Amino acid sequence: MSGLMGDLKRFDRIELSQVASHPKACCEMVKHSVFAQLMHYGDTGTALAAVPGLFRWGPVQWPAHWCDLVDHGDLVGDCGVHADVAAALLTRKSVPHTRARAAVLTPPMAPAHWRAVWNEAQVNDAWIGRDTVHHEVLRVGNRWWDPSDARWFSGPGAHTGSGHVLALREDGGQWQLAPQTATPDASPTAHGPDAPSKPHDPEHPHAVSSTHPLPSTHALPQGVLP
Repeated sequence: MSGLMGDLKRFDRIELSQVASHPKACCEMVKHSVFAQLMHYGDTGTALAAVPGLFRWGPVQWPAHWCDLVDHGDLVGDCGVHADVAAALLTRKSVPHTRARAAVLTPPMAPAHWRAVWNEAQVNDAWIGRDTVHHEVLRVGNRWWDPSDARWFSGPGAHTGSGHVLALREDGGQWQLAPQTATPDASPTAHGPDAPSKPHDPEHPHAVSSTHPLPSTHALPQGVLP
């Protein structure tokens, strides 16, 4: 528990990601291309699910600008990029939402692999804690959306493609702990865990599996998305 509490304090010092724009064509072209592709989809749910597929998973040096996300003709993004793009998409669709962060317990070998990749790229790895990793998500209506894994999850205690969600905090709120990690001075959320996630691939931790098709609006909460 002490390791998790230390990680939460560490993660509180990480600002939620916002991709900035230079007042030049370098950023405007990239940003326009991304949202032109997303707005092409017929419904908001499918557009949200398409976000991680636009970016090759990899290290991003924050603060970042749109033009920084281009690498040899490809777009590169981490969970912060996915969350910021998904939030901007929901804003364009006038869908109420809140940015949030999660502390995720991953498979044992994943943090060491990610740390090596981030260090090789000379990018800050503050998001990798002692016991958990920092992961950016969204609160939409009464549910949680993982913009990197393109799936809904129930809250603290749930499993996503990244691992087991031990804690969640909406922007401006307090940490909510999974029931099994709760302490007397904490206020856990009484959500039950989701079904276990698909097998973890540390090389592509947020790849959208073919067993999880892109959701349409029919798969989304009534009254939440258009």
